[in-house]
Amino acid sequence: MSGLGAAFTADFLVYCALGLVILILFGFVVNLHMEVSTLKSRYKRMMEGSEGENIAGMLAEHTSKFNKALDEQRSFERKLETLEEQSKSSLARVAVVHFDAFEKTGQGLSWCLALLDRENNGIVISSICGQETARTYVKPIEDGRVTEKYKLTREEEQAIQQAMRQ
Repeated sequence: MSGLGAAFTADFLVYCALGLVILILFGFVVNLHMEVSTLKSRYKRMMEGSEGENIAGMLAEHTSKFNKALDEQRSFERKLETLEEQSKSSLARVAVVHFDAFEKTGQGLSWCLALLDRENNGIVISSICGQETARTYVKPIEDGRVTEKYKLTREEEQAIQQAMRQ
C-alpha cells in the first residue's frame, strides 16, 4: 500500500499542478478579454470623433483640402515659371551716357541710352545734338553686342557696358 499511496499522492500532485496552470491560463484569458474590450470601446470613440463625426470622414475631408492646396501650389508654380520666362525678355538693365558730340558745341546734350533685358538683348539709342540739328539712331543689341551690320561708338559701348553691369 505504501506504493499505492505514493502513486496516489504523485497523481494527485500532478492533477493539482495542472489545475493550477489551467486557473492561471484562465486568468490570462479573462485579463486579455477585458483589455480587448477596453481597446474596442476606445477605438469606437476614436472613430466617432470629438463631435460625433466619423474619423474616416474627417480624414477624407482633410485629404480633399490637402489635394486642393496642392493643386493651388502647382498652379502658382506654373504662373511663377511663366513670369520668370516673361521677365527674361522684359526691360531689366538701363544706362545713359551723356557726352559732347562736337567740341565746344553741343554742351553735353548728346546721349546714348542702352535698354537691355536679363539676357543682354535690346537696343541702344543715340542722340547726337549739334547747334542746329539733332539726329537719333537706334541699333539692335544681341547678347551684349551689336550685329555686324552696325558699328558702335565709344559712348554706345560705354552705355551697353554700364547696363550689363547692373
